[in-house]
Amino acid sequence: MKIYRDESGQVMVLTLLCMTCFIGFMALAIDVGLIFRAKRHLQTAADAAATAAALDYFYNKGSVTAISAAKTVGTQAAVANSVNTANGDTITMNSGNLSEITTPWHNSAGFFEAVLTQPAPTAFMRYFGVNSMTVKVRAVAGTPGSDTINCVYVLAPTGNLGPGKSGSGDSTVWLQGSFQVNAPNCGVQINGTASDTLYYNGAGGSTSAKWIGVVGGAGGNVSSYTPQPVQTAAETDPMNAYSFPTPTGCTTPAGGTLTGTIGTAGGTVCYSGNVTVTNATFNGTVIFTGGDVTFGGNISSPAVTGTGSSASGGTTLIFQTGGFNENAGTVFNLSAQPNGPLPGVVLAAPKTNTSTMTIQFGNSSGTFNGIVYLPAATMFFQDSGGDHSGGLTFNIDLVVGQLDDKTTKLNINGYTPPGTIDPLDKVVLVE
Repeated sequence: MKIYRDESGQVMVLTLLCMTCFIGFMALAIDVGLIFRAKRHLQTAADAAATAAALDYFYNKGSVTAISAAKTVGTQAAVANSVNTANGDTITMNSGNLSEITTPWHNSAGFFEAVLTQPAPTAFMRYFGVNSMTVKVRAVAGTPGSDTINCVYVLAPTGNLGPGKSGSGDSTVWLQGSFQVNAPNCGVQINGTASDTLYYNGAGGSTSAKWIGVVGGAGGNVSSYTPQPVQTAAETDPMNAYSFPTPTGCTTPAGGTLTGTIGTAGGTVCYSGNVTVTNATFNGTVIFTGGDVTFGGNISSPAVTGTGSSASGGTTLIFQTGGFNENAGTVFNLSAQPNGPLPGVVLAAPKTNTSTMTIQFGNSSGTFNGIVYLPAATMFFQDSGGDHSGGLTFNIDLVVGQLDDKTTKLNINGYTPPGTIDPLDKVVLVE
């Protein structure tokens, strides 16, 4: 009976039983960790594949083989990230075409889905006959619609706009009187860091946009306006990669006046000094340097025809050092040239030009089509009468250093280049 009452060795038995459980849990944890590690690496490959495909399509969408070529590039990106079909991995690239996939982003050729599978080897489960487990991941990338991007950028981190336009303030966006600033299909990004970098002077105006993002803050009668500004991080100049042509052979026009046909299609001409342009048709790239430009009469450019690299017409006006304004009765009908040193840009100034560019709505009417790229300059819109009847239509994207609006009704409709790359578009991972 004594042997039955002997309790020695029980701890060892319990320890062995517990160790069996502990080892089992450890084995499960190791295998699950290996699977999650494999999935994380595979997800990186899927992200790269979808992004590469979307980027290739973004730059070559004018080609009839753009979709198939983009899929090939996506597959190559997956292979470059250690996805090997010879080892049992699979790579499936889908475009947003309805015939391939039906998801919330379907029927959009600019979106691509990468679906990857890979057998992940196990460490301990193989002793139970499970040598691997299949990991499956997916990613979707593309160029979102205009309602998910900015079409207005105000880039200056510090400003000098303020009450009464005295230059004593620190705002980069100054909205005065009965202004109306509308960008209903896209967002507004303001990089100014001051606490009142966006200043609403009074409650008589209105704003409309998908969102208004500010790095600093908003001052004045903020509560009277929608949408309310939200805090955002600074965004880089979306056109930072653009290179301005170097002005050469600049001439001073007789009497400081230009009229008639100016420039040639696809060419570049340069004029120096203070210049008055009256009843003129611009072609190609026209550079003004060494003074200010005053417009008058009918100011136009040839109609844009064709798409992609074969598109022609339009103009790009570059203000190298000075600003511009217009006389009463000026009628603008200007479109950006789709190809040239600054494709898609209708009005431009380099980052060294901090001048004020003025458009007086009571003086002018007509249409601007293209990107207004003035990354360090102040764009000043004014309608001194406050009746909002200027008659100007802006099918533009606006990239400026500062924005000053005094009682003007400013409608930013956005701009889509004809068959060429829109520099404000971007490829992003959406799933």
